[in-house]
Order: sequence, then C-alpha cells, then structure tokens
Amino acid sequence: MSIEKMTVFPMIHSITIDQEQELVTELVQDLQDEEAVKANLLESIATVRMYENINFYPLSPPTFVEDVMGSFAQMGMSKHLTISDNTYHDIFGYPGCTRVWELPLLFRDQVESALTGYEVSYDSETWEILEVTPLEG
Repeated sequence: MSIEKMTVFPMIHSITIDQEQELVTELVQDLQDEEAVKANLLESIATVRMYENINFYPLSPPTFVEDVMGSFAQMGMSKHLTISDNTYHDIFGYPGCTRVWELPLLFRDQVESALTGYEVSYDSETWEILEVTPLEG
C-alpha cells in the first residue's frame, strides 16, 4: 500500500456577481461535499478501469493523476486549474462572460479565494479512495 494525498477543488457551476458593489456574491461548485467528491472519484476510477479493460490504453497503463483526474474527475488539482477550466459556467450579473477566466481580475481573484477544496488520501497502487476531508480556510 502506498498512500498519497492530493488537494482537489471541484469545478465551478455558477457565479453571481454584483457589479455595482464589485463583489462575487455567490459561488456554486459542481460537487458540494466530501461524499460528492468521493463519489465522483469512484465513478472516474470505474470509467478508467472500463477503458483499461477494453484495451483503450495500449501503449502504457493508465495513471491516477493523468487519467482519472486529468480526464474524468470534475475537479482541478489547484485553484488556478479550477478557475482556468475551459467549460462554460453560469455567470450571473456579468453579461458576455461564460467562463471564469474571461472575468476581470478583481472577480477572478474573488472566485479563486472562495473555492472550497478537499484533501484526498488514496492508495496509489490500488486507487482506493481512503479519505476525503475539507480544507480549512
């Protein structure tokens, strides 16, 4: 057993901005708690294992970080990766922007600081998710 830890930040679902007050008033992430993070990781692992069983990875075996986290999990491994995500977000109060990285720096910084993250302990050999705990702060 080789236990490793990583920090993850669920992807952003929606943001509400009050332009007059120059404030991000609400941030909703795709995964809301430890159970949802663990469920998403387990689903992502199952998807990679399914692809592995049909020989989708002929040149080298899949890896947890690159294939599970990089391809299927709905979370980034840093705040910066999470706000840099290229998927569309529901951004209310700032017309014309559909992704966080399109917002002015003032709002991007507020979004980044408001992100909720989790520490995930896992077995790097078996990919068993051992523990998911919220980050403090």
